[in-house]
Amino acid sequence: MAMTEAVHAVRRRLLQVSVVVGVAALIGGCGGSSDDDKGSSQADSGAAASGPATSMSVEQLRSELEGKELKIGSAAFPNPSLVGLYKVVELLREDFGMEPELQLLDSAPLTAALLSGDVQLAHVSLSGLAAAADAGGELTAVAGDDQKNVFLVTAKAPIRTMEELDGKKFAISQSATSIVGQTGAKCFEDAGMEMQKDTQLLQLDNVGSIVEALMSGAVDGGVSATFRQVELDATDPGEFNVLCKGWEADPQLNDVMVLNDDYLKDNQALAQAVAIAELRAARWMQEDQAGWEALAQRELDGLTPEQASANYDTLVRELDDWPVNGSLDRRMCDYTLAEGKASGALRTETSCDDLVTFEYQDAAVRLLGPSRR
Repeated sequence: MAMTEAVHAVRRRLLQVSVVVGVAALIGGCGGSSDDDKGSSQADSGAAASGPATSMSVEQLRSELEGKELKIGSAAFPNPSLVGLYKVVELLREDFGMEPELQLLDSAPLTAALLSGDVQLAHVSLSGLAAAADAGGELTAVAGDDQKNVFLVTAKAPIRTMEELDGKKFAISQSATSIVGQTGAKCFEDAGMEMQKDTQLLQLDNVGSIVEALMSGAVDGGVSATFRQVELDATDPGEFNVLCKGWEADPQLNDVMVLNDDYLKDNQALAQAVAIAELRAARWMQEDQAGWEALAQRELDGLTPEQASANYDTLVRELDDWPVNGSLDRRMCDYTLAEGKASGALRTETSCDDLVTFEYQDAAVRLLGPSRR
């Protein structure tokens, strides 16, 4: 996307703040970054759904939104964890008559475009949102797209335990404070080790580079991701072992849907439609494995039926990465922000209420009814 001079100006301002340099690495996967990289909130959200849009029916929302153009930006690279977002785009078009356009951008240009209005809705990690807010951006998350930390520690056989990585070459991505670095550190901590002291630590460009190093034998272990593990298993069955799962060791909230605060004030119906579409997409994924696999193969060049099925088993069944009653979860939200501050990724202490509103998700659950699967 060609950026206007205003976007360039905002980007320059953001990049002057050191924390924003790490935003790309903070974007969590799956929604990931350029390759790095729910429980319900209703009972304890502390926010009652009181805005005018939260009491509207789907039909009323459609009458207000039909024909409305919407530019959606995502800082993720194409991978199976984006299937939920692809479905949301479809539902905004089919259920609400909108004309959404999805664009994949690097994190700093995406943040700048959101602040300038060139992009109206951004799909970013909660940590990336916090970093942008840390730099002065006035942004609010109105829905969650996925919930779990999709990163994991993988090692080349015959290594089968974290302890066996002692003294070995181990790779993370460029930033030790990103979700990739934090996941590696947590996995070693759970094994009574220190990643930076007990391994020969290498910092590579991204998870794709880590997987390439694993396959070539340049490293013994590294932080991979669920969809990369599927590729490893397909290429060399049994040659790479998962030692630690990020969603267990470091349960961070992943991607959220974010609006510029000024835009949100005048577009509450849009925010409500996004929350409804997210909920419907999550329920569709649980109910329609064949549909999920077909959409994944349609959107992701080269994804085989076998790989689509393996990704579904991990992302939807094992992780439950799109909870059917909402991907915004207060406890995970607060945990993620606390970890960001503790790791040095964020300069200031931030609470979930500073960045997230649960009112649209809560209203969507009421409107569609809770699901028990």
